[in-house]
Amino acid sequence: MRLFIAEKPSVAADIAKALGGNFIRKNGYFESSSAIVTNCIGHIIETQPPENYNPDYKAWSMNTLPLQLYPPKYQPKEATKGQVSTIIELLRRPDITEIVHAGDPDDEGQLLVDEVLSYAGNKKPVKRVLINDNTQPAVKKALTQLKDNSQFKGMMLKALARSVADEIYGYSLTRCYSILGREKGYKGVLSVGRVQTPVLGLVVRRYRENQSHTQSLYYSLTGNFISGTDTISARWKASEFAPVDSKKRLIDRKWADGLARTLAGKPASVLAAAVDTGKELAAPLPFNLLRLQQYVNQKHKITSQETMDITQVLKDTHKAITYNRSDCSYLPDDHHAAAPQLLDALQGLDMFSRLDLDSGRKSKAFNSKNVGAHHAIVPTGNIPDLSKLTEKERHVYLAIVIYYLAQFMPKKTFNEATAEIKCGEESFFVSARCVTHDGYTSLLGNDTESEEDGEPDNNPAFDLISRLRTGETLTCNDISIQENKTKPQPLYTESSLLAAMSRAADYVSDPEIKRLLKEKDKDKKDEHGGIGTPATRAAIIETLKKRNFITIEKGKIIPTETGIALIDALPPVAVNPDMTALWAEKQNAIEEGTLSVDAFIEQLYADIGGMIQNAGVDKIQINATPRQNDGQLNRLSAPCPNCGKDIIASAKLYACTGCDFKIWATVCGKKVSAPQAESLIKKGATGLIKGFISVKKETQFDAKLTLKNKATGELGFEFPPSEKS
Repeated sequence: MRLFIAEKPSVAADIAKALGGNFIRKNGYFESSSAIVTNCIGHIIETQPPENYNPDYKAWSMNTLPLQLYPPKYQPKEATKGQVSTIIELLRRPDITEIVHAGDPDDEGQLLVDEVLSYAGNKKPVKRVLINDNTQPAVKKALTQLKDNSQFKGMMLKALARSVADEIYGYSLTRCYSILGREKGYKGVLSVGRVQTPVLGLVVRRYRENQSHTQSLYYSLTGNFISGTDTISARWKASEFAPVDSKKRLIDRKWADGLARTLAGKPASVLAAAVDTGKELAAPLPFNLLRLQQYVNQKHKITSQETMDITQVLKDTHKAITYNRSDCSYLPDDHHAAAPQLLDALQGLDMFSRLDLDSGRKSKAFNSKNVGAHHAIVPTGNIPDLSKLTEKERHVYLAIVIYYLAQFMPKKTFNEATAEIKCGEESFFVSARCVTHDGYTSLLGNDTESEEDGEPDNNPAFDLISRLRTGETLTCNDISIQENKTKPQPLYTESSLLAAMSRAADYVSDPEIKRLLKEKDKDKKDEHGGIGTPATRAAIIETLKKRNFITIEKGKIIPTETGIALIDALPPVAVNPDMTALWAEKQNAIEEGTLSVDAFIEQLYADIGGMIQNAGVDKIQINATPRQNDGQLNRLSAPCPNCGKDIIASAKLYACTGCDFKIWATVCGKKVSAPQAESLIKKGATGLIKGFISVKKETQFDAKLTLKNKATGELGFEFPPSEKS
């Protein structure tokens, strides 16, 4: 009898269904007369705490660094002890003669099941099934193509090396800098991580670029040309000798004025004019996790962690969407064959019943060659009752649905007229579009992540431009000069930080590190030299918040003094994505068998030892601000009334770490104390507060503050009888 071990319960159910036969559901597994199918629940075992490797590690001391945590010692996670016991009992059953490893087909999925087999001391032969697609035809096909699990040992060792190295690196440097910080009076934990710290580095650098920006002026030129009774406006393109900056922006006003005087009234000629008809624009691809997080953050202000949590509910509880942590935007070709039934089910929702959908249309999203371990996030045939979803759950679910439906809608079509005009030695360009069919934009609208270049649709100038002919003579009526002010680099939002994490190589100056990061993601369609994974990035942002390294103000990510001080204290190799790049190269060598995990870890110990030796208390410039025992920014004892997460206190406001709830720390000239804020959250009102200042009447008044809206933190006043009017 075979024992199949899947990575998650949903895959176990898919395997049992594909195997056929009369499976009986038991506690933690399915069993038939010929097979048993069980599952992990993600990682169900974990490494033991450092003191279990060496009792001396219980106390934080520079003398014990770097921590020697290899080879790893495992233990069941508290929440999954029961499932670990179930799997071990099944592995030891005498009627089980062969194991089938059914973890996800990536290195993390390989390690996840292999570490359980290792912990259980399994000696029975192991096969491997690679399930890229959870549709029944695809699962059945995969089950006929089992391989020997030993073929994937390199993949497992690669993931093992990364996992162990992350723990050694993170634990050791966190202890090092926390100890040094305490010598300066800082009572918190200065956490350091291979991914977490470079993300903080991105935030700090962007903040400093923003704050140090020196405003300057540049000028946009528009040529207004007369054609018969019409005037056509065209944008100037910088010529070779024009005084421009690195972004080709004109920076000399006198030069602009001189050009305007020179060209006014001069003849001009149309160097090239054309009308391109029947141009098409395909719908954007279905969502991967990153793009979904960005989309709902921009459109509905839903945080990346909330999106993670919501998609987990939609997948596990409602069975309404496919795997939610995917980094892929493509779908297997097999999915297209199942589309008619899914489209019929989705059109059962009134809002989609009249769409121009055709299951015969096959967009570029259906391409098995571009599908890795997982495919894009799409809806399933289990259509949830929308009235029973929360508002944010509806937003996320419907976003996934409409980007899937768009694959079966007509393309957007338009005609485009363009012209290049030469006046003197200067060139001017103009273009305009006329939409001939809205296509998928009738569902998605125009504010999508499509391939459009920002040219407005249905430009009134289209008819004028389309009548221009190559060689036609025009007259320059005048040159308009618009003065513009340079803007600083925008502070990161959650959406833009997620994007930066997916292409961290773009922010690296070292050419070798840049190359290694790009090489790491060469086979991934939606990653471009990134750090972290789609499944971990939201948690990294939340971790930076909770550790008082960043705050969110009006949707913008701001580093705290603690975060800035930590980045300044660390060496460049820790602050930049260098470790991810350097490790990726070595982990590939481990997978190929040209480097052992032992040798990689030994070199890591030496590298970390050098970093610790060069660290010093003089490099820690940090304010010894009183903290609570957890080392975090001061927190209220009352959790957020909207989402239940922690609320941090700053000089300006009390803000939730998980949603948009906030209470301003000063209301009508009166400071709201932490106990008063906690009373607002727990009881819905404060006691009587005296001395509020009315802005309109410029008088003082006494009142209780009340919490009017638990989702946003909107406040109101409750006046005592003598104050009412």
